[in-house]
Amino acid sequence: MLPPCDFTGFMTAPQPQPQGWVQRGDHWGPWWRNRQIACVQPGAHWIRVVLSCRKLWQDKEVGAASIAQGKRYAERWCAARVLVGVPLKDAVAQLVAKDEPARKLSRTEMQQQRRLNAIPNPKL
Repeated sequence: MLPPCDFTGFMTAPQPQPQGWVQRGDHWGPWWRNRQIACVQPGAHWIRVVLSCRKLWQDKEVGAASIAQGKRYAERWCAARVLVGVPLKDAVAQLVAKDEPARKLSRTEMQQQRRLNAIPNPKL
């Protein structure tokens, strides 16, 4: 461990926080608001799914037949508890959505963008 005088962490740029499903080694976990809310990991005889989006001391552990089944179960279970009042299909889509990089605009979209930027702003 470095002494405090050698620590340069405050000089580095902030790291992007994970969103959606993130794989670390053989563990898979959905992240929501800078927190991992579940963990899907292979066990000796089954896939272990640990769900932790209730209270801090209350984790639920269930088994699954495959990683895909464990991920589906975790998505639905966490979406129902994290996004209360949102339809389940929309809640799952919000939970697993990743920030997509900006896509390249098509020729028509670029023309529309130029036309919109050419319109003068009214002064109120």
